[in-house]
Amino acid sequence: MRLVEAAPDSVEAVGVETLLRMADVAAYNDWVYRRIRPYLGDRLLEVGCGIGNMSGYYADRPLLVCLDLLVESLALVRAKLGDCPSLHTVQGDICAEATIAALADYRFDTAVMLNVLEHIADDAGALAAIHRLLEPGGRLVLLLPAERYLYGTLDRALGHYRRYEPATVRPLLERSGYQIELLEYMNLAGILGWFLNGRVLRRRLLPRPQLAAFNVLAPLFERLEGVIRPPRGQSLLVVCRRP
Repeated sequence: MRLVEAAPDSVEAVGVETLLRMADVAAYNDWVYRRIRPYLGDRLLEVGCGIGNMSGYYADRPLLVCLDLLVESLALVRAKLGDCPSLHTVQGDICAEATIAALADYRFDTAVMLNVLEHIADDAGALAAIHRLLEPGGRLVLLLPAERYLYGTLDRALGHYRRYEPATVRPLLERSGYQIELLEYMNLAGILGWFLNGRVLRRRLLPRPQLAAFNVLAPLFERLEGVIRPPRGQSLLVVCRRP
């Protein structure tokens, strides 16, 4: 499946095409996984799995439940991970009581939500729902778009309600009952590309040549940020725990 090069009209089409393009940025996906791997448990819920760009990293877990709004996305995940005996897929909205009820018996020790919360109008409601699904001591791992000044055409085309700052994330999570273990910026270099494409050139999709170049450079950025944590970043990495 590949959408046309011209910017699609709908949020859903832009989202699918963006996920398809991000599937090719393997070095960045590897970087994200290495950052979150120390915080993952054995019984994992992936909220907003999309087409499964990250799902394969969790396939060795004793339990992997992939949740998404789109039936088509879950079909792609099953096609990619069809030989994974621990995989379960659930279609639904994390804020809906029916979805919470369908997931309640899994007893999750980890929930992962990577670049998803910004798509949900009631982000506090989504966090509260996940809190209900986590076992005591369970962790929620978030990757959030950072820097509110970066909000532009890329965000609007993807259906982002917001970008986040540490000063807004902390009280949001604490009101939802979480204890924050880690809150750090990630991907300082990505600020330039997002600002250029979303605020200056007003594009709706990240160009593939730029993503290919970023994929080559991502290991260097990862090494640099492993030595010196960036003071700003395109993303916020957050790890929090249900007490």
